[in-house]
Amino acid sequence: MSKRNLPPARPRRGPSGHDGARVRREGFGGRLLVAAAGVAGAVALVVALWQLIAPRLAVGRIEQVDIGGVPATVYAPGGAPGPAVVIAHGFAGSQQIMEPFALTLARGGFTAITIDFPGHGRNPAPLRGALADGEGRYAQLSAALDLAVSYARRAGDGRVGLVGHSMGSEAVVRYAEAHPEIAATVGVSLVYDGATATAPRNLLVITGALEGNLSPIARSVADAAAGGAGELERTYGDVAAGTARRVVLAPTVEHVGVLFSPVSMAETLAWFRAAMPAAGVPGGADYIDARAPWLGLLYVGATLLFWPFSRLLQPVEAGAAMAGGGAEGQPAAANGGRRARWGWWAAALAPALLTPPLLRLLPGSELLPILVGGPLALMFAAYGLITALGLLALRLAEGRRAGRGPRVGRRLAVGRRRALVALASALLVVGYVFLAFGLPAQIFLLNYFPPPVRLPIFLAVLVAMLPFFLADEALTRGPWAPRGGYAITKLLFLGSLALAIALNPRELFFLVLIAPLLLAYFCVYGLFSTLCYRRTGAYAVGALANSAIFAWIVAAVFPLVG
Repeated sequence: MSKRNLPPARPRRGPSGHDGARVRREGFGGRLLVAAAGVAGAVALVVALWQLIAPRLAVGRIEQVDIGGVPATVYAPGGAPGPAVVIAHGFAGSQQIMEPFALTLARGGFTAITIDFPGHGRNPAPLRGALADGEGRYAQLSAALDLAVSYARRAGDGRVGLVGHSMGSEAVVRYAEAHPEIAATVGVSLVYDGATATAPRNLLVITGALEGNLSPIARSVADAAAGGAGELERTYGDVAAGTARRVVLAPTVEHVGVLFSPVSMAETLAWFRAAMPAAGVPGGADYIDARAPWLGLLYVGATLLFWPFSRLLQPVEAGAAMAGGGAEGQPAAANGGRRARWGWWAAALAPALLTPPLLRLLPGSELLPILVGGPLALMFAAYGLITALGLLALRLAEGRRAGRGPRVGRRLAVGRRRALVALASALLVVGYVFLAFGLPAQIFLLNYFPPPVRLPIFLAVLVAMLPFFLADEALTRGPWAPRGGYAITKLLFLGSLALAIALNPRELFFLVLIAPLLLAYFCVYGLFSTLCYRRTGAYAVGALANSAIFAWIVAAVFPLVG
């Protein structure tokens, strides 16, 4: 048969399972779906932002102040000064996460003051001492509360109450015990078991119904007030005498969700109204902050909007997009047989099993000046390096079986032009995340943009994160990956994290609380990296973007220590 009569060559199939020409010439139905996602995402963003901003507009005054070096925000209802409430966040929190309490109280006639403890949020002062140094930590938190309470007395009519969550709950309860002039205290997710039937004055405890480890502490407060078996949601004692006690389990929420529960807001407002009646409370129905659904809608909208945004990304090299390598999502047997399949699983399982005992031997707590974040960054680094070694062995074995030299890192060892295009694409993705996710978080959720003192920490964490995300992207987008390879490696990582916590609970116990957030992160940014890969043909784009985004969050959120 002559060359003229040969059938046309089959187009090389790309990583998405489609040939490159078909992906680049997207049909009308695909373009319509992307456009619909963009419109839905934009509408969701606008609706959610309005629902989150409108309650702030109804407050008389919201002002950021500095109280003797402690960053604070004052929510004043307007009119004559009334009672004031100082609101304290928990470990790795900041003022923003306590704003639901501040808005609820300010709209109810109270002057609410949120603060950033040392080492948290916008406070550049480090939190001194080790994680287990409870007394040393309380001394610093108490000093910050002392400044805030003094300010609150001047800002209001002299009556002051306290609200605290988790670590902050211990701080406010102990402070109120030592200062009986505090009219009332609310301990949210109370971690302190030293409260009695009479001290501090007028104590309300709110714990999430899903916080099984903290329920005994909450119930002990009711038992002490009742002189036996106390009942939940029943008020004991006398508010006028300062002996009032009440314990509430907020339904269907855990350690973080309790901060957004309408039950938490309503109970707190009613408690302070009973202990410190506010004059001039605005008429009409009480405002009870319920922002959780709107925060969810906001981030769903930002996720949908990334789909059309990803169309701005271009192939890393002309003709390279959707070309080369194996087919992502195709069975491993079709890309290297049984040996390749077992090799992929070995490369995926090895870091999950080896990292936890290795992490136990390394000085993670001294790696970085941030609590918990140091060991976490070290785990990512060790996990990524072990994954990279497994990937190297897999590619060396594949090269020998194919009778050719190794092609290790062929896609990542690119020329200068491709490297610059990949870096520019990653920066574009990071910019989108900072604008669509980070900016709303800074206002409504947590301190996403920290003080400059944390920039070196970000760079160090970024270096630690890069091996994991680069190796994982190469492993899960490569020719040997089975269907669902990305999800498999993330579940293995979370299982490895659980094992690491079990081996080192003193340094890593807090990671139990953020494990659900880590899972959500992997889901959202896994989707983003998949879209980036399909658009650019280079998994370095998603790896670089994810490394920068996650390193930024770790450096911004975890407490700064001396």
